[in-house]
Amino acid sequence: MFKDKLKQIVGRRGRLLVRRIRAGRWPITKVYRDYLSGMRALEIGGPSDVLGFGGPFPIYSCLGVVHNCNYASQTIWQSEAVSYPKTFVCEGTTLPVESGSYECIIASHCLEHMANPIKALLEWKRVLRGNGVLLLILPHRDFTFDWRRPVTTVEHMREDFQLGTPETDLTHLAEVLSLHDLSRDLAAGTPEHFRERCLKNVEFRAIHHHVFVPTNTSELLNEVGFSVVRQDVQKGNIVTLAKSPNPAHA
Repeated sequence: MFKDKLKQIVGRRGRLLVRRIRAGRWPITKVYRDYLSGMRALEIGGPSDVLGFGGPFPIYSCLGVVHNCNYASQTIWQSEAVSYPKTFVCEGTTLPVESGSYECIIASHCLEHMANPIKALLEWKRVLRGNGVLLLILPHRDFTFDWRRPVTTVEHMREDFQLGTPETDLTHLAEVLSLHDLSRDLAAGTPEHFRERCLKNVEFRAIHHHVFVPTNTSELLNEVGFSVVRQDVQKGNIVTLAKSPNPAHA
């Protein structure tokens, strides 16, 4: 019924546009949409154009409801890909949400910007119901401006957690400034502009604190108790679907 109404609304030109949009979708889209269909979700750091209508991986429209959490009410990543009924303005590592409130957590190009990823993942696991789902999308090191940087070890991220590394941390600043490939990140501007933005990272959150490939992504999720259900690499993105444990066996 919904499809018939959509056809009436958009007409022939609209249908052609929809076909072109669908042709640009990642091949994995239907599998993930079917898995996440109807779930109550919380997104961290959204919205993402990748996940919206017209994006290559349109997930928002299959969810039952989706709320958002962002570190500030305005960020340099603003998008109109979706309108949230509720948004929490707080760090993604300390959510003002009761345990077991959501069936799904979504984090698209977010975790690499967090200085303490294990703390974040443990908090996300806390607010998930038993057997809840994490949809994690990360930039693949080899396809981004991070390609010169070493892959971050899980040991390093474990140390960040043990030390209580805050989001103000600039431990990786020297590495970022020396190895970041600005030719692949034209939006960052000149080296001087890039350096200034990095020094104000607590405001902009643009630094990639950690660098990921599929292997250390899976290792990190296992480290905090998630079970990887599926993992795909699409257009330079590591797409991972993982389940949280049943609370009785956590």
